[in-house]
Amino acid sequence: MPKIAKKPQMVDKWTGGYELTDPKEIKVQTKHKTVSDFQTPQVYVQKRQNFDYVDEGYMRQIMNDFYPVWSWTIISWSTNFEEGQVEVHGRLTIVDEGFERNFDSVASHRIMRKRDSGQLVDLGNDMKSANTEAFKVAANRLCNVSDDVYRKSVLTQTQLDTLEGLYKQLPIAKTVIEKIAKHEVNNSNFAVTVEKLESLVKQQQKQNKETK
Repeated sequence: MPKIAKKPQMVDKWTGGYELTDPKEIKVQTKHKTVSDFQTPQVYVQKRQNFDYVDEGYMRQIMNDFYPVWSWTIISWSTNFEEGQVEVHGRLTIVDEGFERNFDSVASHRIMRKRDSGQLVDLGNDMKSANTEAFKVAANRLCNVSDDVYRKSVLTQTQLDTLEGLYKQLPIAKTVIEKIAKHEVNNSNFAVTVEKLESLVKQQQKQNKETK
């Protein structure tokens, strides 16, 4: 007797995601959230031109610990001497719980020249720098490594509702909304943000009582 396909279950309301039924996929999702929530040690965060950069060695270590089956392949590279840039296109591949995923990333780096003669300093190092940046972007986008630095953590609907319930009571609501939109408020600092907003709400309520 032929098997009858099960009718797919209907979802009563949108919950912000899709239903996970494969235990392997559930493990993958849990792992990504764990990595995303992990705070990058400050010693591995470098600041250049007002931007934060994460040390490549640290990101590779996290990849080895959480995604041990991974590879980085340079698809192509090119130099543009007119604009003074070298560009690298790379592909990060991971195999996790039986799932294979890929992410392509492109990054460029300025070609360094000697000030006195204009000669190239070391084109190889310029390519390495572009390759490193491409890899780090891919590691963040595909594996959520250093989401707290790269501002790619996405808050859940419950977290957003909690924040909304607080900032709506404050005159700085617009500022908080902008920070959420820019991912400056994310999973790594959510608890601290809630604590600060709760403190401001209490101060606001106290001031309102005193003015009555």
